[in-house]
Amino acid sequence: MKRRVTLLLLILMVSGCTTSTVESDFPIPVVDKLPLRVAVHYDEAFSNYAYREESAGEPSWVIMLGSANVAMFRRVFKGMFDETVELPEIVPLKFPVDDVDAVLVPAVESFELRVPQQPPVTPEGMPRGLEGVSETTDYFTVWITYRMTMYDSQGREIASWPVRAYGQTPSGVMDMFGPDEALARTTTVAMRDAGAYLSIYFEDEPRIREWLRESGWNSRSQPHRRGGAMRAR
Repeated sequence: MKRRVTLLLLILMVSGCTTSTVESDFPIPVVDKLPLRVAVHYDEAFSNYAYREESAGEPSWVIMLGSANVAMFRRVFKGMFDETVELPEIVPLKFPVDDVDAVLVPAVESFELRVPQQPPVTPEGMPRGLEGVSETTDYFTVWITYRMTMYDSQGREIASWPVRAYGQTPSGVMDMFGPDEALARTTTVAMRDAGAYLSIYFEDEPRIREWLRESGWNSRSQPHRRGGAMRAR
């Protein structure tokens, strides 16, 4: 196995750049919806995000995940909230935003990858991966950190917090589908991990929980008690 993987990586070094485009159907999370009307702002940097890694003497990697970012969060938010609306790609975001309870702005804070038999440090001496792996691996591994920022309708920040995700697939995937598809599949695993974490633990973010409580709504099983766009189902 290691011999085949090493041979494929040598071919990549000769051939140059591998480009992966993430295209996947993302599940809608099965959770009780929050009775909120939430506006979502996908800015241009997020919707066109691409990760590029270039180091002298190594293959170059390009992973295009901008459209998949938007597709994934659309599905996640559809499962989390009663209603979502999308705001235009305006920079900077304009407030106030009428007739919504909150505005969510996702961003990619960091992206890291490891490929089979890749040295644990770059030629520049920088460690690879967010977990500090100190040896070569037979897996494709992707770490993504999303930054979620939530505002009220007037533009006051409610909370800003990281959502960290992890995906891994064995090197045999490269034998079957090639390195570009292997990286796309690994990235999809990490993105699904992020979506699941966000949908399950959204209310555990302390400032979100405090905001919900101050708004008169304490859990997914209790309706809102005050006026405004937040309402019972």
